[in-house]
Formats: sequence, structure tokens, C-alpha cells
Amino acid sequence: MFHPNEIQDGVAALVVDGVSYIEGIMPRYVQDLQMLCAIDSPSDHAAGLHAMADALATLLRRVGMQTVMIEHARGKAVLGTLTGNDSQAPVYLLIGHHDTVHPVGSAAAQMRTEGDKFYAPGTVDMKAGLLQGIYALEIIQQQRFQNFSKILFLSVPDEEISARYHVDFIRQLARDEQPYVLGLEGARSIGNVVTRRKGCVHYRLIAEGLAAHAGSNPERGRNAVLELAHQIVQAQNFMGWREGSTINAGPIKGGSMPNIVSDYAEITFDLRFLRPEDRADTEQRWHELLQQQLVPGVKLTLEPAPDYMVPMVATEQSLALAARAQVLAEQLLHTPFDPETRGGASDCCNTAAAGCPTIDGLGAIGGGAHTSNEYVLLSPIPQRTALLAGLLSPLPSR
Repeated sequence: MFHPNEIQDGVAALVVDGVSYIEGIMPRYVQDLQMLCAIDSPSDHAAGLHAMADALATLLRRVGMQTVMIEHARGKAVLGTLTGNDSQAPVYLLIGHHDTVHPVGSAAAQMRTEGDKFYAPGTVDMKAGLLQGIYALEIIQQQRFQNFSKILFLSVPDEEISARYHVDFIRQLARDEQPYVLGLEGARSIGNVVTRRKGCVHYRLIAEGLAAHAGSNPERGRNAVLELAHQIVQAQNFMGWREGSTINAGPIKGGSMPNIVSDYAEITFDLRFLRPEDRADTEQRWHELLQQQLVPGVKLTLEPAPDYMVPMVATEQSLALAARAQVLAEQLLHTPFDPETRGGASDCCNTAAAGCPTIDGLGAIGGGAHTSNEYVLLSPIPQRTALLAGLLSPLPSR
């Protein structure tokens, strides 16, 4: 853990004065947020994703970053770079995504302000967080703070979908730069930091039986639906069998007519886990359970999806980064530190898997993600932004 006196005077000023600075320019922040949220950018809308990347690049250049586009026909990613004057200091990476789950037309229908809440599609997940990252860089520039080696900013257009196309770039960037990573996903309180995220993998379980007439000769059949139902119940044994492990039985289909013994059924499961070894242990135990059949003669096949998310595991170095957040929150912002483990995955899982110290949830406070009532709270934005700026300060060498 960092002791409070390890926070340098310049960093303390960065945070304390940063709050006042952002409070003074909140009308501009809200205007920028309205501009970003007015761009419909669902994951399957290339034009909107391109427009978001261009808009982010313009904002990044405004705070002194050099930007490059990682081109792709389905959606561009944007990478910004800001170079400091301390080559011995660590590299930092601010990471997020600019795709949303909201269909085209949502922005015009849903954007509004009610009291302290700003409603718009993709606000808390995660356009407000991306903007906080950019405004944290503005704090650094405004205070002429240069005690860092390099700060990178990456936003990708494909985080909300399973058929990803920028993951290889994320992993390669993480391996090449070996940065400290700060994820800009949404938060639940001013002092909130995500220190661990669960990994996620989907499995398809296929049951192949034998059809027969359900009235005349049901005994000749091998009911795939019945066997699959049995296996679904057995799979619930994985709920909590390892710390944080969960399993959910999702989309299911099978059979053709009620008067036919079903010869086929399948289901997709969602498995969440905190450690890579938990997944391996679960698969081994699962194959053992598949041998415990209710309907003899039904063939069972368990297929893991090729694309999956590894867990964001807490390490000594990532916990040191979280400890810095604790000191900044408690000593400078006078707010409780609120560490959290989340079941949902993010691209911080990919950077952690590449060996980079990673914490997440440093974006805006809000709620209603993925709904028509998605919102962020405006009043905590200055403190959250200043906290992020303070984290972009020297840490011990890795």
C-alpha cells in the first residue's frame, strides 16, 4: 500500500486543482458529451463508428495528443499518444470503446437532462468515461504536468459484440508497451475502482437422440430434450463451486412436434470465472457430469466457443495501482475508497492477460446501461476526472 506522504505535491495539486478546473468548464464537458452521444454508434453501424472515432480523434488532438486510426471496414479504432519528459517513468494506457448496443435513431429519441442526470444511449457505457479520460489529459496539459513517459488513449468499436476484430491489436499494443492500464468503464461511486473482472466463455451443449412416435412406440426413441433438461439441472452444480463462478443456461432449442420423441436439442451456457484454472477445472468436472445420463443412448457434445474473455486477475502491481487510487480518493478527494470485483468482462481483461497492471471502472457514475434510460450523474464528474488525472502520475518502476 502507498502511504499518503508518497503522493508528491505536484500530484496533489493535479487532483485538488483539477476538481476546480473541471467544475469551471462543465458546460463545455456537457456540450462535448451531447456531441458524442448524438452520434448513433451501435456495433453494426460502420458509419456511426467511423464518425465516433473521428470525433474522439478531434478531442484528443485538442489536448495535445497525436492520433492514428486503426482502420477496419466495420469500424475504426483510434489511438492517441502524449509524450512526457520522464523517460524512466511508466507508460499509461487509457482504454475504452465507442460502440454501443443502442440502435440507430436512439440518440434523438432518448437524449435529455433531468436534474443531475444526463440521459442518452451509450452514456455510462461508455462515452462519458471516454470523455473523462480526455478531460483528465486536459488537466495534465493545463497544469503543465509532464512527469510521465507516455500516455496512450485507445478506443475500439467492437467491445459489445462477440465477433471481434480489434482484439489482436489491443493485445499486441499491451505486449509492446507494457503500460499501466486504466479502464474507462462506468462506476458506482466517486471512489469506485474495479480490481478484478471475471472471465467469460460460452459453451454449446448438443444432445442427439433417436426420433420415434410419441404415442405408438415412444420406447423406441431416445429423447434428446429430456436428456438436455437433465444436463441443465446438473450444470447448476457449477454455481459458486469455485469463488465467483457462475453459470447461466441461455438460448435453448429442440424437438419438432409434440407427438415426436425429440432426436435433437441444444443449449448455450454462459460460464463466468475469476481465475483461468477455474475454467479448466470446470470443464474437467463437466465432462464427468455428462457421463451421468438420464436417457441412455443420447449422444452429448460440449463445444466451447472459440472467442472468449480471460479474467482480469488482480496482481501485486495492479493492487499497487489500486492503492494509489485509494490514497487519492481518501486523502485528496475525501471520499471512501470503493474497490469492486465485477462479473462482466471488458478489454481490461485482455490487457491484464498480456501481463499489464490493470484496474477498471474509472469512468462516469451512472446506471441503466443497455437500456432506454441509460444515464450519468453530472455532479461527480469533476472528482472522477481529477482522480483519473492523479493516477497518471509516477509509480515505482516495474
